[in-house]
Amino acid sequence: MEIQGLGMSSTVLSNANTSSAVGMALLDKALETDQENGEALTRMLERSVNPLVGQNIDIRL
Repeated sequence: MEIQGLGMSSTVLSNANTSSAVGMALLDKALETDQENGEALTRMLERSVNPLVGQNIDIRL
């Protein structure tokens, strides 16, 4: 194998590692966003079951 081929192979492997790292970071962020959206949806659904509970206070003396 020629020296130029070794340099090119090293560059290709480095780019592949970088692409893999970026892909993993994007996947991690997407999973985090999905979890936050799921939690927000759960809170929204919990409030929609009885949306008027706790809105008013009736006080009679």
